[in-house]
Amino acid sequence: MPQPRLFLHIGLLKTGTSYLQTVMWQNVEELHRQGLDMVPGSKRETFHLMLKARDRYKPEADPPEVATALERLPGQIAAATGDRVLITEESLAPATPEQIEDLLAACSGREVHVIVTLRDLGRQIPSAWQQTLQAGMSLTYRAYLRRLRRTEGEIANRYWSSKDVAAILDRWVQYVPAERIHLVLVPPPGAPHEELLHRFCRVIEVDPEPLDREVQRSNESVGRVQAEVLRRVNAALDPELQARELYGDVGKRYFAVRVLGKQKGERIRVPRELQEWTREVSQRYVDAIVAGGYQVEGDLDDLIPRDEAFTDEGKVSHKQVAESAVLALARMLTDDMERLRTRRKRAKARRGSPTGMLRRAFGSGRRLG
Repeated sequence: MPQPRLFLHIGLLKTGTSYLQTVMWQNVEELHRQGLDMVPGSKRETFHLMLKARDRYKPEADPPEVATALERLPGQIAAATGDRVLITEESLAPATPEQIEDLLAACSGREVHVIVTLRDLGRQIPSAWQQTLQAGMSLTYRAYLRRLRRTEGEIANRYWSSKDVAAILDRWVQYVPAERIHLVLVPPPGAPHEELLHRFCRVIEVDPEPLDREVQRSNESVGRVQAEVLRRVNAALDPELQARELYGDVGKRYFAVRVLGKQKGERIRVPRELQEWTREVSQRYVDAIVAGGYQVEGDLDDLIPRDEAFTDEGKVSHKQVAESAVLALARMLTDDMERLRTRRKRAKARRGSPTGMLRRAFGSGRRLG
């Protein structure tokens, strides 16, 4: 009888992970019916596991259950009844050798398979810069690109920790054999919408057809003009307000996603002068994958950036920023006024209810009857 398997989806960042995770988490019961269990019990718990496994736990800011997340993992895996288990968290990829060892030790008892989702650098680089803005940072796009070029090849550098495919695979293959490392490639633009999901499901041996595949995007991209608005707002914020537990709800999920993301601006591309360099780095990654003998879902040509990933466009103008900022302010005022109108309607309805009339009568000292 084959050993039960554990699929460890480690990222990379900005490779369709949010989409895949949303589909997985909203289909827990159907996945269980097909023999696959999600571990730990929620996306939030999985994030807590990553914080502990990556030594990112901050007792002053994070909930106390993060401290024992890794200790609880073996029991959670043992409680799974399916022949397959899935752990998915895109920030696990940059784990150090010591962190990988500790995480895999907690997964003992199952045959571990690592899943790495990959996207061409022509699309991943702009998305990764935008992600820094949605984390409260304010580095300009040009400065970000200069740092990328300057630090290329530095394995531990934060700009490459979730992009350097060759280094990430070299690190994980020391602990999981290449035949159990599955690379799922993000399809190129124009591919069928659900192709990435189908590729992922083939690896975890799940039939995607019965799954609820309707996904409301919670990781909305912002356009190049809107990204500059966000960057300038971040630069004007008090650094204390950029803490993860504060900025995430307001700065990212509200302002970036719901306000700026709704403007549907022109997407961010890589400057044309970096086209040759971007493709050279991408080809090195493809060569490393071929040499490593990893399991690949998709066409390796999908990792070579296409011409449309690059642009000759110059800087965003002050006029463009001003127009986008005005639209953002109008949206924020609209949201606030709609919330106020809703509160007033509810308060009026409560005052007109029998309970509301009784409260007013007794509160004012009047007697009924």
